[in-house]
Amino acid sequence: MGAALARAAQWTAAGSGTGTLEITPLNESILNQIIKFTEDFSTRHPEEAAFVFREPLEWKTQLSCSVFGEGYEIKGATVQSEAKGKDDQPLLLLTESTLRVRSFDQLSHLLQIAVEKSLKEAQACLEANRDPVVKILGPEYGTVEGEDMSMLRLLDKVKKDDDPETEMKMKIFILLRQLDLQLLSSSLKHISQNVRLNPAAVNNEVNLLKNFSGKGEDPVLESLEYTSDYVFSNGCRAPPWRQVHGEICYLVIKPHDTDPLYITCSTAGVFLNGGQLEGEDNIDYERKSDVYKDIVTFLRERSPRFVENMAKQEYNFFKKPTNEKDYQHMKVVDAEVSGQSQNLHDFTEKDVHEKVKSSAARRRSNDKKKLEPSKKWKNTGLSASHR
Repeated sequence: MGAALARAAQWTAAGSGTGTLEITPLNESILNQIIKFTEDFSTRHPEEAAFVFREPLEWKTQLSCSVFGEGYEIKGATVQSEAKGKDDQPLLLLTESTLRVRSFDQLSHLLQIAVEKSLKEAQACLEANRDPVVKILGPEYGTVEGEDMSMLRLLDKVKKDDDPETEMKMKIFILLRQLDLQLLSSSLKHISQNVRLNPAAVNNEVNLLKNFSGKGEDPVLESLEYTSDYVFSNGCRAPPWRQVHGEICYLVIKPHDTDPLYITCSTAGVFLNGGQLEGEDNIDYERKSDVYKDIVTFLRERSPRFVENMAKQEYNFFKKPTNEKDYQHMKVVDAEVSGQSQNLHDFTEKDVHEKVKSSAARRRSNDKKKLEPSKKWKNTGLSASHR
C-alpha cells in the first residue's frame, strides 16, 4: 500500500507529508481497491484484523457521532469503541472531528458504516498517513526505494525470536505487500490504456466543432469558446500553477438544449468544472463529473440535441494533416514539480503518414461516390442512419 501510494497515486504536490490526493480516475481506482480490501479484511482475516496497530491512524473525519451504533459509547462529541487494546485504550476514538483507529477490525467497520462517504474517508486517512504501514507495523516496515530487505529481515527475526506477535506482523506485512502489488499492477494497466490529450489535439477538436456550431436547426452547438485568449509557448491556455496538474485549457460550451457547460481539458481527459467565479479570470477548478476521453464524447453524454445534429452531418473534412511537430510534449511554463512528469503522448510519424495516405485516398474517390462522414466523426459511434 505504501509503495502504490508513493509511486502510482497522483498527488497535488511532491514531497512526503505534503499535498493531497487528486480525485482522478486512477486515484479513485486505487482508493476503491483499498476500501474493498479493508472492508473484507475482518471477514477474510479475523485474527490479523484484531491486531493492534503500533500507532493509530489519525485523520480529520467528515463522519458525525450519529453514524456510530452498537459497539460504541457516545458522550457528547466523543465516540469510543467498546473494544479495547491491552493498554485498556479504545481501538477507535472520535474527539470533535479527529478520528483515531488502531485495528483493521475497526477500520473495516468504519468504512462499512461510512457508506457513501467511504471514498472521502479513505482519501483523508491516506493523505494524513502517507506511509500507513509504518503506523500499523512500525518504522522497520516502511516503504523504501531500491532493494527492499524488510521481508528478509522479518523472516530472519521470526526464526530467531519465535515470537507470536512478530509472526502476526509477518502475516499482515505479506497481505499488505500483496495489496501493493495488486495496486501497482492495476495502475500500470490503467495508465497504459489511458489515451492522454495534448494541446494540439484539443485545439484541433475545438476548431472542428466551431466549424459546425452556430444558430439554426442543424449546427451541433450554439457556441464553443476558450475562457482565455492567451496561449503559452507549449500550446496551453491554463495558468502554470494549473498546468502542473495536467490542465490544458478551459472551455465554455453552449449546446442548443442545456445550460452553458464549463469544462476543463486536461492530459487525463475532459470533465465538467465548477464554472466561472466572480472575477473575469477566476474558475472553480474542482472536477464535477466523470472524465471523458475527448470533448465529443463528453457532449454526447450531456446533450441529446448534439447527438441528433451530429448524426445529420454529411460533410467530409479534407484537412491538411497536422504537422508532427505540433504534437510535441507539453512542458509546464515557469513551473517545475519534482518527480512529476508533465509530458503528453506524441503522435508518431506513422500516425501522421497514415493520415496523409487516408486523406489522399479519399480525394481520389471523391468523384466516384457520395460524400461520407469522416473517420473522426465515425469514431464517436454515430452513423448517418437517416440516409
